[in-house]
Amino acid sequence: MEKDNDNIIYGQSLRNLRIKNNLTQEQVAQMTGFDTKYISQVETGRYMGTIKTMLKFCEAFKVTPNDILHEFIKDLDSYGDINNFNSNFSKLNKKDKRNVLALIESMLSN
Repeated sequence: MEKDNDNIIYGQSLRNLRIKNNLTQEQVAQMTGFDTKYISQVETGRYMGTIKTMLKFCEAFKVTPNDILHEFIKDLDSYGDINNFNSNFSKLNKKDKRNVLALIESMLSN
């Protein structure tokens, strides 16, 4: 199975929580009933699992799904910013659009 960026973000989040809780993969396996190989595959982004899987991890780490998914939520906020920019940009006339793009290019070149 090819690694998906979302799987990688999810897996890194789980790994960080495991390490933060000073747990080994073996200890998490005992707490969740998952095989250590499966935990490794989830942490490396090979698999994501189901919602039930995530809830077992939540129970083991004593966190909520939001704690695991915070990186996704943060990304959604940036999408809102982009959509807001696109909406406002589309309201500009051609001359103002060119000026905004020139300003952005100038900022990026520094």
